[in-house]
Amino acid sequence: MAAVTDLSTLPGSPAGPDEPGQPGDDDVHDERGQRGPGGAGLRWGLAAFLTLVLVVAGVLVVLEIASLRPSSEDDRSTVQQQSAAVRAAERFTVQVNTYSGTSMSSYQSSMNSMMTPKFRTDYKKVIDQLASTIKQAKVTSKGTVLASAVASLDEDSASVLVVSDASVKTIYDPNLARHFRWNVSLVRIEGRWLVDDFTPVA
Repeated sequence: MAAVTDLSTLPGSPAGPDEPGQPGDDDVHDERGQRGPGGAGLRWGLAAFLTLVLVVAGVLVVLEIASLRPSSEDDRSTVQQQSAAVRAAERFTVQVNTYSGTSMSSYQSSMNSMMTPKFRTDYKKVIDQLASTIKQAKVTSKGTVLASAVASLDEDSASVLVVSDASVKTIYDPNLARHFRWNVSLVRIEGRWLVDDFTPVA
């Protein structure tokens, strides 16, 4: 009887399912099972990390906006105070150069509400000295503001540069033109900007 040849030992023959070094179906299923849960865990971990990054970025944006809000409010308040100081300086400049020899009493009264108590007293002394001359010359003056700008500003004081003209008529000259450049100093008292002094500038 011819010897039965073990085909599994021939070159190129398929190895048996239990032969060492050749993975069987059970081994393949085990490896797939090990890779599957690990890949899913990695994906979940990556998704959680990206979500955390987005949350942190959102929190930072909110904090940045919150930190900028007080600064914006401060800037708005500063602009409002600058505008109020400029209006007060311009109004004073126009009024101080708008008068006539026949209305000095009302002129003085209109000026009082724009000035600090100290400056009001000093200015009254000057007007009292000039009133008789203004009346005799029948002076009429009208002031206009050409330009203005804030030179300095803090919580309770400000300095405003004002450029203005005045058209003046007298019995001696009916067509006088005067030009002024003033540094108007103001202080804030009870929320109002009042003129405390003014000086000519070159």
